[in-house]
Parts: sequence; structure tokens; C-alpha cells
Amino acid sequence: MGSLLLVIGLILSVLLIYSVIKYSSRKTEAESIEYDLIVSLKATPVPNIIQHPRIKKAAAWERYGEGVFKGKSSLTKEEMRKLLIKELCLPEENVIVVETTNHLAKSKKEED
Repeated sequence: MGSLLLVIGLILSVLLIYSVIKYSSRKTEAESIEYDLIVSLKATPVPNIIQHPRIKKAAAWERYGEGVFKGKSSLTKEEMRKLLIKELCLPEENVIVVETTNHLAKSKKEED
């Protein structure tokens, strides 16, 4: 009887550990989503977001043209837009953020 309880306890422990590991990996995958964003700023002079500490921390940026930047970020386009408006003190109509992330390609990679 004692060894049966020991085996059942061991099986339950393994299942619990497996569940915790599986949940943790799902959470990590969801948190690691990166969005490809293009930002267009209408201002004179055009602020250089690559030099701005908080905006620089929010994404890996590169200049894409005059007043246009491209970057990868964990922030959604709405979150990035709010950050840019707040940090650069620009009117809402002067900040355009477009997401160019190819979600379809990412899901096909995950299936492979």
C-alpha cells in the first residue's frame, strides 16, 4: 500500500512539473512577440527618435527616410504611438505608426 501511494505521488509530481514548464514556455512565447513598425513623424525639425532614451529603449530603430523610422518592438502600434506622442510632445495627427509584421509567416514557422 505504501509503495502504491509513493508511485502515485511521484506520477502527480511529474505531471505538476510538466504542467508548470509547459505554461512557462507559452508565457515566454507570448511575451517575446516582436512587431515590425514604421513610424512617420510630421514635425519641423523632425525629432531623431534614435537618440531619444525612452523611445530608443522601446525598439531597435533605423532611419528609413526623412522623418520615417523602422523598428522592431515588443510594443503594439497603438502603444508605440502613445509613447511617441507623449515623449515628443507632438499632436496626434503628426504621428503615424504602421505595423508591417507578417503574422502569417510567423505562424507557418511555428508549425514547422
